[in-house]
Amino acid sequence: MIAISNVSSCQQTMKRRSSRSMLVRRRFGSIMDSAMGSTSETRIGIVIPAFKSALTIEVTLDAVASQVHAAVAVIVVIDGPDPELEEIVRRHPSSPEVLVLPENSGGPARPRNVGADRLRSRHDIEAVWFLDADDLPAPGFLGTMARLFDDHPKAAMVFSDFANWVDSSPRPDPAPPPSIPVSVEIELDWYLENTGAILPSYSVIRGDALDRLRNDGGGFSPELSNNQDYELFVRLIATSEARRIAWSGGAYRVHDAAISSNRAMAWSCRSRADQMLATWFESRGSLEVARRFIAKAGSAARRANKELWHVGRRGEAARGLLWRTVGSLDPKAAVVLARLVLGVGDSPSKRGE
Repeated sequence: MIAISNVSSCQQTMKRRSSRSMLVRRRFGSIMDSAMGSTSETRIGIVIPAFKSALTIEVTLDAVASQVHAAVAVIVVIDGPDPELEEIVRRHPSSPEVLVLPENSGGPARPRNVGADRLRSRHDIEAVWFLDADDLPAPGFLGTMARLFDDHPKAAMVFSDFANWVDSSPRPDPAPPPSIPVSVEIELDWYLENTGAILPSYSVIRGDALDRLRNDGGGFSPELSNNQDYELFVRLIATSEARRIAWSGGAYRVHDAAISSNRAMAWSCRSRADQMLATWFESRGSLEVARRFIAKAGSAARRANKELWHVGRRGEAARGLLWRTVGSLDPKAAVVLARLVLGVGDSPSKRGE
C-alpha cells in the first residue's frame, strides 16, 4: 500500500507540473521559442529573494520564463524555511535553482548577496538581475537590458521605468520592447530627486560592479531591513556609469504585504542608510556630500516619527522627536513635534507626497 501511495503521489505531482508547463507554453510559447534567437551575447543570471511569497511567486516565475533573452541561470533564495513556498518553486516548469536559508534574515539583502555569490561561482555570467518575488517584468525586459549593456560596455547598471500595479486591479499588459533602445546616463543628483525611480526588479548590475561595491562599502547591507537597494544604488551611481531607458519594463506590484508598506520603518531605515552613506562619503574625502547625507538622515528620522504619530503611536513618536531635539541637536524635530501636537502636521492623506 505504501508503494502504491508513493506512485500515486508522484503521478499527481507529474500531472501538476505537466499542466503548469502547458499553461506557460500556451501563454508565452512564441516568446519562449524566440529566446533561442536572441542577438545579445550578454550573459545574465537572475536572483529572486523570496519570503512569504507563495501567493505571488508563480506568476513572477512565469514572467521569467517568458523572457525573450534567456537568462543563464535563475536562483530563488528562500529567506528561512518555508515548505509550501519551496514546493511551489520546485514544481515550476522553468526549474529554477532553489536555496533555502537556515533562518530568516529580516530583509532581502542577505538573500540577494548569497544568491549572487552562488550564481557567479557556478555559472559564467556577466551581470545579475535582482528580481523581487512579486513583480511582473515584461517579456522584453531582459533582452532590452542586455542590448543596453552591449551598446554601453562601460555601464555598471542599466534600468528601466515601470508601472505601478495594485494587485486587486486587472494585470497590466506588458509594453513591447523598443526596436532601438535609447538610454541616458543619470547622475547622483537625479537619483536623489527620484529615488523611487530605480528598483532592483527593473535594473541589472554587472558582476564586476558588484565586486567593486563589495570592496568599497559592501554589497546589499543586511543591517537594513528596508532601503538597502537605495544605499547600494547611491554608492554605485556615485562611482560608476548608470543608464536609464524611458520604457516601462514591467509592473511593480503594490500590496499591503510589501516591505515598504510599513512607512515608519521604511523612513527609519532610510535615515540609517543616509547615516551610513554620510560615513562612506566622508571616508572618500567628499565632505560636502557627506554633510548632505547627514541632513537627509535627519529629515528621514523626523519623517519616520511623523509616520508613527499618524498611525497612533504618538508617545513613541514624541519620544523620538524629543531625543532628536536634545541628543542630535535637531531643532527641526522640536518644530515637527509642536506642529503635530497642535494638529497642523501633515495629514494622513498627504503622506507620501
